[in-house]
This record gives sequence, C-alpha cells and structure tokens, in this order.
Amino acid sequence: MHYSFDWSIPFQPPYLGWLVRGAVLTMALAAATTVTSLAVGTAVCLGRFSARAWMRRLCALYIEVTRNVPGLFWILFFYFVFPDILPHVLGDPLGRYAHFSIVASVLALTVDNSPYVAEILYSGVQAVPSGQWEASAATGLSSAQQWWSVIFPQAARMSAGPLGTRVIHNFKNTSLCMVIATPELTWATQQIQSLTFRGLEATTVATVFYVTVSLTLAGLFSVLESRVDWSNT
Repeated sequence: MHYSFDWSIPFQPPYLGWLVRGAVLTMALAAATTVTSLAVGTAVCLGRFSARAWMRRLCALYIEVTRNVPGLFWILFFYFVFPDILPHVLGDPLGRYAHFSIVASVLALTVDNSPYVAEILYSGVQAVPSGQWEASAATGLSSAQQWWSVIFPQAARMSAGPLGTRVIHNFKNTSLCMVIATPELTWATQQIQSLTFRGLEATTVATVFYVTVSLTLAGLFSVLESRVDWSNT
C-alpha cells in the first residue's frame, strides 16, 4: 500500500465545515427520529391492547410490514414516491422544498425504528406483574390512569436496555440518508472524497465520531439501566 496520508485535509476549509455541519445534522436527525419513533411506537403499542379488534390487527400489521422492509427502502420511498402520492396541493410544495431530503429522512427513520420500539414496549407491558393491574384497578383508577400512572412507567423502566439499543441503532442508520443527499456526516465524507480523492482521512474522522457517540450512548444507557429501581416493578 503506497497511500500517502494527509491528515490536514479534514481540517481544512471548507471540508472541516462540511464535517462539523454533517455531524450536527446527524445528531439532530438521531434526536428527532428517536422522539418521533418513540411517540409512534408508544401509540402502536397501546393500540395492540385496544378493546377494538380491528385496532389490534391494524397495529400488528403495521409492525409486521414496516420491520420486514429495509430502512433504505423507506428512505427512497419517502423521497421519491411519497410526494407523488399526496394530493398536488401538498405533494408539489413538499417536493420543491429545499430541505425535503431532511424531511424524508425523518419520516423514513421514524417508520423504520418505530415498530421495534412498539415491540419492545409491548414486551415490557406484558412483563408487568398481573398484581399491578389488579391493584391499580382496585384503587379506583380509570383505565387511562392505570396505563399512565402504573403500568406504562413500569414497562418503560423494564424496556430501558432494549430501547437504548434501538437509539444507538437509529443513530447509526442516519448514515443511510446520504443516498438522498441529506448533508449528514457520511454524505460530507463522500463529498470530500469526490473532490480531493482523499476520502480515507475524512472517513476515519467520521468513524471516530460514530464510535465515540455510540459508545457514549451505550455507557449512558448502561448506567441508566443499572440504576433502575426494580423494587418498584
């Protein structure tokens, strides 16, 4: 191998700015889609416990379909297809929006991650001891109060570890958004490669960033999981 490294490349303008903005967008995408997938996943989980059979079937179908489709497909679908299937009054402005690739990325990562969140929370709810259900009902709490005050907090605590894994996985999946030119970190490294033919240095910097953030998140969730008060579950 006769490759001559030039470690100044990633730290020269404008490349350093691209990498910094890409890292910021990567974190923003990960944070936003973690929140949205948690919201959607929670709603789908609750739907699976609905008294209405059609709602249970619909939520189960959503989980089975979305989690068996590659995340890359959802990114391409929301970017190329989604605006065309909307009414023109909505689809046309959306397709022309300057930052539509970011919108498509958020929608795609949410759909890709939310079924796993729903399944994790569903398992957490099922793990809540039956005595907790009976005790909450005996105190006169309404069904909604039982869910939000007794059952769901315990299910969330028991699901902390697997949910942490999903957060990390979702963070890493932001790199897939480069295929629709979302200017996140991996896209920035490819731009540097195409202009300088020295993408190895930029890719190394990006790799260090991904590993550092992933390990930091893993450590934070490990500490969180170890501090769960299991005596309350």
